[in-house]
Amino acid sequence: MTDKLLIEVTRTRAEGVLQVSLSQVDENGCGLGYRLAGPKHYNMGVTELLSEELTERDAANIRRMLDAVFPDGAA
Repeated sequence: MTDKLLIEVTRTRAEGVLQVSLSQVDENGCGLGYRLAGPKHYNMGVTELLSEELTERDAANIRRMLDAVFPDGAA
């Protein structure tokens, strides 16, 4: 089985603050993520509000948007 890419929205239980992240996970749900918006650290855990798997079409559209804004692709 291959990895999948998820976009996730969570809310902190203690503060009620939202976080948006991308996560690359394997079939066991293990992997790594990248925080796009929201706090870096949570004090009391999170509640998942949304988790959606991105498709190849989503990836192509996101790449096109990134290339339009960052044409040289430099990190």
